Amino acid sequence: MVIFALSKEGFKELESIIHTGKYPVWVGSGVLTGIEMSIVREKDVDLTNFSYLINLTDDKAIKEALEIIAEHHPGERVWLECQP
Repeated sequence: MVIFALSKEGFKELESIIHTGKYPVWVGSGVLTGIEMSIVREKDVDLTNFSYLINLTDDKAIKEALEIIAEHHPGERVWLECQP
């Protein structure tokens, strides 16, 4: 399973699961500060951040990001934060 958080709020909601280090985590640009990313990585979390903002309502950008995640984690289920 891969966790894909698009907002700070979404990241915070799953933070206890993220900090277990069991799952790779991807976030959009601006979700975490550089210091926050360092703290998460110090907990042995496989954290990747996109270099660009991914808006919760931009279906095209989300789809493209999911394709990139799938390239790095083939066959893995992705838990995606979304806002209907």
